[in-house]
Amino acid sequence: MFRLIAGLTLALTLAGGAAARPFVAILADPRGTVAPDVLAPYAILAESGAVEVKVVSPTRAPVRLTPGHAWVAPQMTLAEAAAAQPDVIIVPAMSVVEDAARTAWLKEQAALGARVMSICNGAKVLAATGLLEGREATVHWFSRGRLSRAYPGVTWRDDRRWVADGPIVTTAGISAAEPATLHLVGELAGEPVMQATAARLGMPAPDPRHDGQAFRLTVRNMVLTVVNKLAFWRHEDVALPLASGMDELAFGAALDGWSRTYRSTAWAVGDAAATSRHGLVLSPSAQRPQSFDRRVSVPGADADRATFEAIGLAYGRPTARFVAMQFEHPYGALPRH
Repeated sequence: MFRLIAGLTLALTLAGGAAARPFVAILADPRGTVAPDVLAPYAILAESGAVEVKVVSPTRAPVRLTPGHAWVAPQMTLAEAAAAQPDVIIVPAMSVVEDAARTAWLKEQAALGARVMSICNGAKVLAATGLLEGREATVHWFSRGRLSRAYPGVTWRDDRRWVADGPIVTTAGISAAEPATLHLVGELAGEPVMQATAARLGMPAPDPRHDGQAFRLTVRNMVLTVVNKLAFWRHEDVALPLASGMDELAFGAALDGWSRTYRSTAWAVGDAAATSRHGLVLSPSAQRPQSFDRRVSVPGADADRATFEAIGLAYGRPTARFVAMQFEHPYGALPRH
């Protein structure tokens, strides 16, 4: 039976009388891990107050948050997390998909009863471990065709923002992490906790329905990418200030979004590391531009949409919609014909 059964309801208590909280480990690879895939689930789970959540990496070495430039300090090593027996493991998209030590760790934890949830292209990591074989799954729209050919034993779906098949959950593109994680909160702590968490974060109730065919690479977007990328003289370095108490979800959306325009790259800036709202230590890159072309702020409520709209004001609506398409967010959905 899954380890999380003991933590499915907050009414269960430890011997000392304290509430038992499910433990969720969010994996991170120091060679590069997609920022919102780590920060969005962390922010939502931590905000719930009903789950113990930690960012976990092979060592305590800082983890590069991509595609921008920022670093996060892991809170546990893989060995420490294994000793704590995670109930759920979240697998973000990572720059290095196949890693023998990580694969062995994931398979061992899954065999011991941990549930596993991938975010976006984190499904590539799970597919490489064999944990998706014979199951239904989803992934970022751009990767679906390639993974369908590489892993024909997996049934790849495009009609759900997240797909649950037994103890394995996979999500569609970046923005799907938010409803999928809220749904996980409901499973771990109950519907009232999930609803209260969503209300505090200004999020709608999680809805799995999705039209994956509304996200595709059009000729117009390919031209936009080429124009933005080749016009190197217009490329901007964007400063994103670090501040103590900042919202992890909003910071991740801004760092990622401004780095997907093909017009700009976002850099965390500050004189020192800063501790986020829920206790993550985020740091600027040691090597960064001496000057910046633009300074942006961490968005407030509805961080994804606020980021797209700010990008639209800076570079035009087509670029903003293209970034949203990369997030697989409704803001960037194409009309069906």
